[in-house]
This record gives sequence, structure tokens and C-alpha cells, in this order.
Amino acid sequence: MKQKDIEILLSNLKTFEKPKIQLEQYQIPSRLAAMITWRALQLGDLKEKVVADYCCGTGMFSIAAQALGAKRTYGIDIDLDALNIAKANAKKAGENISWVQEDIREVNMHFDTIFMNSPFGIQSDTKDREFLSAALEHSDVCYSVHLSLPQNINFLTKIIEKHGKKLTETIKAEFEIPKIYHFHKKRYHIILVAILRSA
Repeated sequence: MKQKDIEILLSNLKTFEKPKIQLEQYQIPSRLAAMITWRALQLGDLKEKVVADYCCGTGMFSIAAQALGAKRTYGIDIDLDALNIAKANAKKAGENISWVQEDIREVNMHFDTIFMNSPFGIQSDTKDREFLSAALEHSDVCYSVHLSLPQNINFLTKIIEKHGKKLTETIKAEFEIPKIYHFHKKRYHIILVAILRSA
């Protein structure tokens, strides 16, 4: 399976039916999820690893990771509606994933690799920091998606180092957001994000 195959697989999956703004639910574009998981595969962070998808939403990272050879994948999210969509997506994709309804800050498991498309902190300026801390605490390697602002990345780098890890790679990318909330005026809005690899 190639990176393009993963992107095609993910592009055919369902997105949020009624996204919840308080949870900042934005489905990661299939192109980005495929790129990130493929990079993890290249670096030895995925195949035969126990993987978690924190704030899994509709299951994009979970399904990609399992399709690329993860030993076992956990999709974890606090929102049952999102998990139900993720379960349907995994069934459609033919992937067996363990789904857990829980706040990721309360998870008490350790994983080889965690992928996380958490809230950007627009509705709450602490969630992205708290969620990154939780992912760092419970993983050997963490791939997380954040707003690409220099002051934001500098602050998050300090959090990474505080947890005894290093920021080993930063990938800048565009994150396409469709018109899903009432305050969105454009058909698509593009934001710049940074994907951080911490290990």
C-alpha cells in the first residue's frame, strides 16, 4: 500500500454529521492524515506498533495506522457521536480498531506511538497544551497537529522538553476546513499547521 492509496481510502470516509464547536471538531484532511502516517511508517513508528489516535474524531488516523500495519490501534475520543462515525468508517475500510470513549487526559495506558489532531485551542486556550501533555506522557513517540505560529511552536517545544522528549521534526502544511459552522463565510478556509514529532 502506498501513501496515495491511504489518501484515497480516507477520502471515501464519512465526516462529522453535526460537528460540535465546543469540541473544535475539524476532520483532518485525508491528504494530511495519509502524509503523517506514511512518515511515521518511514521512521519505524508504525508497523507492528501499538498505536493510539487521541481525539480520534471520525477515525482518520486510526484507520490509516491500522491499514499501514500497526499491531493494534486504539481510537480514543470523548464524543460518542464521533466514535459511532469512526466505527462505521472502520467497518467500511475493513479495519479492526479498538474504540474507547474517554477524555484523553484521563487515559491510563502507554502506547508506542500516538497521533493527535486535538483542538487548536481557539475555543479554549489550554486544551491543546493539556492534550499534548497527555499524549507525551503516554507515548514513546507523538505526532501532533497545531496552529503554525512561531510563539505557539516555541511554547509547545518547552512542554515537549519538560516531558523529557525532543522535537525531532516539524512539518508545515495547509489544513483545509470546509464550511461547517454557522460563522464560516467561505466555502473553504485554509489554515497553516505544524505537525510536530516528539520522541
